[in-house]
Amino acid sequence: MVVHCGRTACLMPQNSLCGLQLRCAADTQRPVFRLRLGARPVHTRSEKVALVVGGTGALGSAVAARLAGDSHAVAFTYRKNEERASELKVGIQSQGAIAFAGTPDISDADAIGLFVADVVAHFGRLDILVYAAGPSFSLDFVPNVSPDEWRRVLDADLNGCFNVIHACLPHLRSSSGSIVAVTAAGIERAIARDILSLAPKAAMTALVRGVAFEEGRNGVRANCVAPGYIAGGIGKTIMDSVGADVSKMLVGKVPLRRMGTCDEIADAVEFLCSSRASYITGTTLFVSGGMEL
Repeated sequence: MVVHCGRTACLMPQNSLCGLQLRCAADTQRPVFRLRLGARPVHTRSEKVALVVGGTGALGSAVAARLAGDSHAVAFTYRKNEERASELKVGIQSQGAIAFAGTPDISDADAIGLFVADVVAHFGRLDILVYAAGPSFSLDFVPNVSPDEWRRVLDADLNGCFNVIHACLPHLRSSSGSIVAVTAAGIERAIARDILSLAPKAAMTALVRGVAFEEGRNGVRANCVAPGYIAGGIGKTIMDSVGADVSKMLVGKVPLRRMGTCDEIADAVEFLCSSRASYITGTTLFVSGGMEL
């Protein structure tokens, strides 16, 4: 797991501002570098500390930028896109916020647990968790989906979401924090060839509702945002793959007769993370133009 501190002054490993040291975990099959934090966490002017899982995706980056604009420190995860991660860190920092990024495998409970621990050690707390990740997959009918592909997607998405929530919950209890999972409006209706998206997102919705019910006594809120057809990220990829005619037909069935934007999803996530939603938990906010109706 590679972890990057968002502070320019921390480019030197021995910098005394943060006391960061890089250590290779020799007991693994490949080199893994982890942050070794100094005596005290970073203190910032940030309102809260947020973790965005899937930060370099179209939706995740819009959410991360929005939370940074609210003066929150933002930690985020990504897979391989170093260029996009660097751009996002610069964007977060340009708004006066602190950025912290890493590449844990969220399907590995130990890896995400270590990353969350590093985030909390770095900032001293965790207030917001946004799950906006999702694996790539091909659209296909159920009989054509192999058992191996089914297991891969469930492990990467549903199990990944569980692992992240499981690792973050102790810290969110301490801060009376908030969880928002980005799911899909299609869970309310059957959509052909989209089972690899809708099945894990539907189960994820049940997971979040369960967390909301159990953790309310600890001050933790948990909600979902369910996007419809979005002109960005995987939504755009899907629309491009089905062709212009089918895309036009699908959008034509949406009551508002258009696709949504990543910023509109970020608006909804921002709201549910804020004090304006302090009495909202266990719900799904559909940002879909009414496609689920």
